[in-house]
Amino acid sequence: MILSLDFETRSEVHLPSEGAYRYALHSSTYIYNLAYAFDDDEPKVWHPGEKFPESIAIHFAEGGDIAAWSAQFERLIITHVLSRIVPNLPIPDVQQYYCSAARAAAHGLPRSLENCTRAIGTGAYKNPEGRRLIRDYCSLNILWEHIPEADQDLMDLYAISDVNAERSVTQVLRELADNERYEYAVNEHINDYGVPVDLPMARAALEYASEVRADVDAKMLKLTCGQVASTRDRKSRDAWLLPMLNAEQIKLITRKADGVDKISFDQDHREALALHPDLPQAVGDYIKLVDEAGGATIAKYTGISNRAVDGRVPGTLIWNGAGQTGRFSSTGLQMHNLRRDSIENPEPVIQDLIEGYELPDVTTTLARLVRSTIFTPNGLTWFDWSSIEGRVAPWLADSAPGRAKLELYTSGTDPYVVNAASYFNVDYCSVTKRQRQMGKVQELSLQFLGGKGALKLMARNYKIHLDDDQAQRMVDSWRNANPWARTFGDDLDVAAMSAVANPKSWYAAGRIRYCYDGGDWLWCQLPSERLLAYFQPRREFVVTPWGSENLAVTCLWGAGKPKVGEDWPRRDMHGGIFLENVVQAVAADILREAIIRVDDAGLDIVLHVHDEVVVEGYHLDQLSELMLTMPAWADGLPISGDGGTGTRYGK
Repeated sequence: MILSLDFETRSEVHLPSEGAYRYALHSSTYIYNLAYAFDDDEPKVWHPGEKFPESIAIHFAEGGDIAAWSAQFERLIITHVLSRIVPNLPIPDVQQYYCSAARAAAHGLPRSLENCTRAIGTGAYKNPEGRRLIRDYCSLNILWEHIPEADQDLMDLYAISDVNAERSVTQVLRELADNERYEYAVNEHINDYGVPVDLPMARAALEYASEVRADVDAKMLKLTCGQVASTRDRKSRDAWLLPMLNAEQIKLITRKADGVDKISFDQDHREALALHPDLPQAVGDYIKLVDEAGGATIAKYTGISNRAVDGRVPGTLIWNGAGQTGRFSSTGLQMHNLRRDSIENPEPVIQDLIEGYELPDVTTTLARLVRSTIFTPNGLTWFDWSSIEGRVAPWLADSAPGRAKLELYTSGTDPYVVNAASYFNVDYCSVTKRQRQMGKVQELSLQFLGGKGALKLMARNYKIHLDDDQAQRMVDSWRNANPWARTFGDDLDVAAMSAVANPKSWYAAGRIRYCYDGGDWLWCQLPSERLLAYFQPRREFVVTPWGSENLAVTCLWGAGKPKVGEDWPRRDMHGGIFLENVVQAVAADILREAIIRVDDAGLDIVLHVHDEVVVEGYHLDQLSELMLTMPAWADGLPISGDGGTGTRYGK
């Protein structure tokens, strides 16, 4: 028996900025209602002050399954708020919870309940009044008795609609395997434990940041002769900036949005523009000022300050947060995009920060210090794998050229140097540091069959400017040296296409298999036997970016979002996308199993990031051994890595 439920609550705490843990733990947080239903029963509603349903208490006590959309919130409300209202309430174990949002994401569908119901067209949707009710009552902490009776009724209907919508989605999804549910539960234990942080340091950085922004705005006003008063004023920025740029430079900061060209001054586009050899000096100075404002960095320090509970930040990790591939993602602090070039000896700089002394190159310094904000006097140990996706891809291909690529890793030969030696036509031992960097850019950008555009974009991340001809030569060089990649991508495309054309038959490509169930799902089976899912697959002709028309597999695009009045968008699949999906998914499987091993060994995990696990305490030898132990299904996959220890998280 499954109990589906949904709470509507109120609080003084701002949930989006302070997070579910601070919200649930705050004394002002209270419950408006609880909508619930067992299996397919009609939902009922309970309000505080009424007798609590005995059936729910028994279900909790007997270890029954509890389903909810984004179940972490419901779990925290039950544990910390409902338990205050209902005496002697049995508190369910985390393994009883069945997160329907995670289950949808495991099928490549949106994690938002509203978007998911729209995407799959279940007919059971969230009540559109919900946003107004949350804005007018929940967010303002309005007492139930002060809500008009008509809106009380709407609040109950809103909770009921969430229960019905959640159940309508899960009816079309496969059940999660036992190991997947266990992985989710372990990840929630990690979230409960939280990331230990240096809160005084984070708050000092925020105080410094406000001064930096004011100083930057003053410098910007002077640089632009009074035309741009703030880094946040986009209209005046474009009016001052664009007339100074030529067509090629404007193209570097242009992106497509809903089919329309728009100016984007995010970090990637700014860096691309800054690398242009003919950039006007004033524009270069302007970019430096925008960087100095440090918006993304400040957001991390703000998240630490707003979300910390007793010196730790809980709830930063999302199981299956990356959707289609099953990779983890991060929320709140966004721990998955920390700068890797942390300051080697941060203590003197941190002391200057706390004491209010001027810091050199403020934005860069604050960004390089974020990783060091993760701190505990008990010590931290971290270990990460080396080039995990670069190893997984040729291993999955399971071909002679793929095995030759793997042999580079097995023998300790640097694939980046091999790439550079081939491109620059020099001896392996003669490759320079900069040439190796170019070889690294090739490897990271071209493995998933990207072209010169992907290569140029990756090069910008390493402050390298490439023209079209140079980029194309680098693409050709890498592809000639790595024939396994194109062949494997094409084989994946053919296998998926064959599966859709022939329902209920399995088709293999390397170590990957595809099968279409004849209904809603194209399944992709990984070596771990986990299934990736593609919703409503079709074979249809699509127009490629270069103008030709090709037959391709298309499916609903869970990460997309339609324009108002349009159907949910579909995605054209091809070998490069299939290749990226399976490589990232298998790398995620390896991390999932490593997390379980580390947790089972009794180490306290505080954080994990793509290819890395961080635990509390000094356990480098033990953590290294656990991380270098490969699952039985990954036989023949060479692995290596390294780690470190310290009171502050470093690299």
